[in-house]
Amino acid sequence: MINPGSSDGFESAAAQQVATTHPDADLLALRASFNLVRLSTMLVHRLESQVHREAGWSMAGFRVMFCVWVAGEMEPREIARYSGLSRAAVSSVLNTLERDGLVERHRESADRRLVTVRLTATGEERLAAAYGRENDVETAFFARLGPDLEQFVELMRRLLRGRTE
Repeated sequence: MINPGSSDGFESAAAQQVATTHPDADLLALRASFNLVRLSTMLVHRLESQVHREAGWSMAGFRVMFCVWVAGEMEPREIARYSGLSRAAVSSVLNTLERDGLVERHRESADRRLVTVRLTATGEERLAAAYGRENDVETAFFARLGPDLEQFVELMRRLLRGRTE
């Protein structure tokens, strides 16, 4: 019987279930994947509920604005690449953010089909304020790792570098 209050218990039950149907499965990889997905979902939920909903946008909206904030201005295809969103999702999010006066789209290159996106002054101001709250949530979320946080970040970078190699 799984103890519903124990996340370690659920992880173990998942590994046992997989082992019964897939005896050759790499259970350590399963545990890593299982916990990474759960952890990511938990962090996103916390950020959405404690920061982004209050700021008036979705997590996807934040990701789009954050990319543009970092880069200064970007084409939607670059936003999709760096945010991890599809081009269609970026387009939909940009429609909402533009309607709300947080971003602007411009056609300034020789190729009038290319669009660049910039934050408006209001968008930049609101994003910077929301990011301060986001960082407070991030700091609290990762506090349990203490000095191991640096190693955790490096291990995640290693996995991210591997996706393109």
